[in-house]
Amino acid sequence: MYNKKASGQQGFTLVELLIVIAIVAIVASVAVPSMTSFVNKNRVKRAAEEVYALAASARAESVIRDREMYLSVNGADAVWCVGYSADPDGCACSGNADATTCTVPIGGVEVTHVIRSRDFDNVTLAGDFNGGTSFDVVKGTANPGSVTLSSGAAASSWDLSVTVARVGRVRICAHADSESTMGFVACQ
Repeated sequence: MYNKKASGQQGFTLVELLIVIAIVAIVASVAVPSMTSFVNKNRVKRAAEEVYALAASARAESVIRDREMYLSVNGADAVWCVGYSADPDGCACSGNADATTCTVPIGGVEVTHVIRSRDFDNVTLAGDFNGGTSFDVVKGTANPGSVTLSSGAAASSWDLSVTVARVGRVRICAHADSESTMGFVACQ
């Protein structure tokens, strides 16, 4: 009978090491797809929440400043940007380039209000704002429209829409296949 203590050897045998490696490989093969889906879902959720916050901010600024604010959606699919400004021509952001026209003066400083696709890997955008919308000064009403943000992965697709209603209400809703795990109400 072989005794490790008596021989002075310590450590693992090759068989023990191979068993541990096999167990780690099995656990990793189960965990990686779940992790990828989790990351894609959170990218879409974060992008939708950023677009929502930007649209709500544009609406609030229009009422506070007693001036129309213009929300612009430029680009589509994988290269897009959303921004707002007080300029009636809208915010001229283009894809991932740095925008200089999506600004609103705050305390004498021009503050840029833009969200770009480069901050959200594999998140695509599609929408029917026809370039953008504006928020009315008095009531905060708007031209209605929506944008849909989706994960780029077809196997674990996640979709959220940010909608602006005619009354100016901004909200996030989930598509039928995404609503149960995204935490948002279903789009109507």
